[in-house]
Amino acid sequence: MSEQSPHELLYTVNQRWDCLRAIVEEPQEKRALVDTLSMPRSTLDTVVRELEGADLVTYHDGVWQPTVAGEATAEVYADSVSAIRSIHAAGQVLSPLSGDHEVPTAVLAEAESFPATEPVPDAVLTEFLDRVAAADRIRGVAPRALSGYTDRVFQRAADNGTTLEMTLAESVFSQLSSIEPELVARGPVDAEFGYWIGERPDHIGLIVYADRGVHGLVINDTAAAIDWASERYASLQERTTPVTPADVQEA
Repeated sequence: MSEQSPHELLYTVNQRWDCLRAIVEEPQEKRALVDTLSMPRSTLDTVVRELEGADLVTYHDGVWQPTVAGEATAEVYADSVSAIRSIHAAGQVLSPLSGDHEVPTAVLAEAESFPATEPVPDAVLTEFLDRVAAADRIRGVAPRALSGYTDRVFQRAADNGTTLEMTLAESVFSQLSSIEPELVARGPVDAEFGYWIGERPDHIGLIVYADRGVHGLVINDTAAAIDWASERYASLQERTTPVTPADVQEA
């Protein structure tokens, strides 16, 4: 029976992950494990004994195989590594945000991240335009205007039959050349980032701004992320004003 603390167990799994994963994927004799892991037999002896001491693997009928706890631990560990990887990547995209950003962990976990890259950092916005084209409906919030892209969003929606509902900051509204009046509102949009909520396929996206242009996008299709964005959007709508074609002409 293992007497390791959870932290000690996690350390063992982390240090001996390659071996544990190999045994979980395919129970093997020691000779086969040496070949699979390209590891000297003496080193392998130490590794499997550590895993055995943690009750993660067992030696039976000449074969190293995972215990029930070993299989479950490997699955949880792999999922955790994947989640941490996505959180870290999203965190790099979200790094320009201040401590008051109000972005929960649910938005980072299991997210896809698209950092802007030189020489044309704003090109990452094609990821947003592609999702506008693919969705049945997009609800979006734009706190900043991006030169050359605001009208393109409306045009992409029109070209692909996407229902587009946008809430714009005053600075963005002033740059519009045309709108679909019943689907646009303006109001006190003071967020550090823009965001959208897509339907069919369901997902959300955050647009993080740089000093000039865009720092990157974070896109997430989990229910928790969609719920957060939907609640934030509904709260904002209580403080917005619908826009008419006459408003655009006056602007």
